[in-house]
Amino acid sequence: MNELPYFGVLAMRHAWADREYARLHADIVEARLVARARAEERAARRRARVLGMVGGLHRARRTPPGPYCARAAAHSAPTAGGAR
Repeated sequence: MNELPYFGVLAMRHAWADREYARLHADIVEARLVARARAEERAARRRARVLGMVGGLHRARRTPPGPYCARAAAHSAPTAGGAR
């Protein structure tokens, strides 16, 4: 993969290098896509295994945060100077 930039320079001069550069680039893109798909499959299997282990446990519910109000946050936050 480190040779790819050098092939790019050659590809500007020679037709065979242009074809080789395109082939190598396609191989790299395909390898990245395959690696991403495999990683997603592994993550899904791991997630299913963990959820299977804790399936009988009661998980704590997350409460959604309240709406953000900049005005209220500004009044409730302490100031650096100490006085307003």
